[in-house]
Amino acid sequence: MIGWLILGIILAGILLTLLNWWARADVKSAKSLLFWSIIALCGVFGLLLFATGKGFAAIVPAGFAAWRMFGAPRMAKGGGASAGAPSRQPSMTRSEALDVLGLEDGATDAQITAAYRSMMAKYHPDKGGNDWMASKLNEARKTLLGK
Repeated sequence: MIGWLILGIILAGILLTLLNWWARADVKSAKSLLFWSIIALCGVFGLLLFATGKGFAAIVPAGFAAWRMFGAPRMAKGGGASAGAPSRQPSMTRSEALDVLGLEDGATDAQITAAYRSMMAKYHPDKGGNDWMASKLNEARKTLLGK
């Protein structure tokens, strides 16, 4: 009983330390840590199953960990898209793009660019924003300016 309590306290401390780091980490480091943590947990779980005599059940988590570490094809550096792939056309309508940038119909290219820069300064992932909003701003600018 005491052993489980101590193990729980240790795991809670590790979790709090990881969450504190996660809150301050950049996206690339956080994704890498999450990937390797999942692989490690699957490997450990597989070993525990094997050690307790459940060798057949250990195949799934240990096999997944081994497959991801050694056998799975690696994604291209650009997020999985191949370098020669054509770029996706914007699917946003002009009206939606104007709404995203907070503009009205008839906005000039200069107004569109100024609104984009202002919004991106607030919502860029490096400035505390998120990838989804930044992609919407990029798509809105591409729709309105045709770039």
